[in-house]
Amino acid sequence: MKKLLFGLTVILLTSNSLFGQSTFPVFRDSLLTKNRLLINGNLDVTGTSMRKEFVNTLAFGGYIDPEMKDRTMKSTRGNNRFGVFGSGEITYVSGASDLFKSGKYSWLVKAGYYAIGNINYTKDAFKMTFYGNSYLGADTATLTGTRISGMQFQKAGFGFYHKKTGSSLTLNAINVQNQFGGYIRKGEFSQDPNMDSISLHLNGDVRYSSGKQFSKGIGFAVDFDFYLKVPWLKDSATFQFTVQNLGAAYMFEPQTSYSPDSTYRFSGFTLDQIKNSGNLFGDDFSLLDSLNVEKKSVKRWVMVPAHIQVMKLVDVSSSKKLQSFFGIRFYPTIGIVPTGFAGLFYRFVPRISASANIAFGGSSTVRGGLMLGYHGNKVGMQLGTDDIYGLVSKKGFGQSAVIRLSWLF
Repeated sequence: MKKLLFGLTVILLTSNSLFGQSTFPVFRDSLLTKNRLLINGNLDVTGTSMRKEFVNTLAFGGYIDPEMKDRTMKSTRGNNRFGVFGSGEITYVSGASDLFKSGKYSWLVKAGYYAIGNINYTKDAFKMTFYGNSYLGADTATLTGTRISGMQFQKAGFGFYHKKTGSSLTLNAINVQNQFGGYIRKGEFSQDPNMDSISLHLNGDVRYSSGKQFSKGIGFAVDFDFYLKVPWLKDSATFQFTVQNLGAAYMFEPQTSYSPDSTYRFSGFTLDQIKNSGNLFGDDFSLLDSLNVEKKSVKRWVMVPAHIQVMKLVDVSSSKKLQSFFGIRFYPTIGIVPTGFAGLFYRFVPRISASANIAFGGSSTVRGGLMLGYHGNKVGMQLGTDDIYGLVSKKGFGQSAVIRLSWLF
């Protein structure tokens, strides 16, 4: 099960998509009277303990030598996190058109491709996955609390846009390409000092999609953006409250599910029995049957990974050279630690800017980012990374690339 948990996370890493939700500032301008095309793409792979060299080798192939494992082991803590977050999204806002005769509202359409995954794992889970059980001796390995969740999906939606405030509401259709989840509520593994038998105390479950079908589930989700202007110091500031992908999907393609029917302790087979068996899951000797683990196919409803964020925006129409931004972000449906972030936006000349931030929490610990921006009358572009250390050093614990494009016409 441990190798399965790590393996499913790597599936997201090798998917052909753009990833991520960035901690860089959202830009705010004046009343929208023109049509706008927005393109956002982001790759964000981050963790608390696995360095970039280890993750890249695990995901894209290569030899993980003992020295690389030992370097990773030195940075592994009692409890660890690793995450993949991503999106490639395009949005068209018809700012030049009016709805409902009031002139206040317009409409938008959007489409996107997303991959989001997270794993929480113990130090013993990492050891048993990459070192085997030979290191254990007569000790007990603790797997309790190991959790994995993720989804790869696409969406297409139509929404309403308030021209003056920028607030919007969008209803999306969701296609689920892959989905998985698992949780070890109680897990302890130990072996006889002579290393000829094992004992397992396990309660948990894991479910995952399989097969090459592009569509394995279908559902719906709501996106919501609300902007509020408030007094700020001697001036005013705009805050954004945003919710993305709040919804559910029905997995009509059956998922494979493994789960024990009770909490139990098992010590009824020897390591020689496992080693000498030609097929651990065959008719003569099934490891799953021996462990009282039930395998079945299930069709079920799942939550789409919702993203909630509150943020102070940057006003690009302001004459100020220096502005602050900060916020907090949640993924409440997949149990990720909230991410807090703060930074500064500086405009060198009217059309050129730089933004620097620091973020903490989420699937990482603390990291810093840098973004450069161009702000033209009709075209805007921002390029950057949420992990500047991971960009320049193989010793980093993450890697991130951000691109944003906008066009007014």
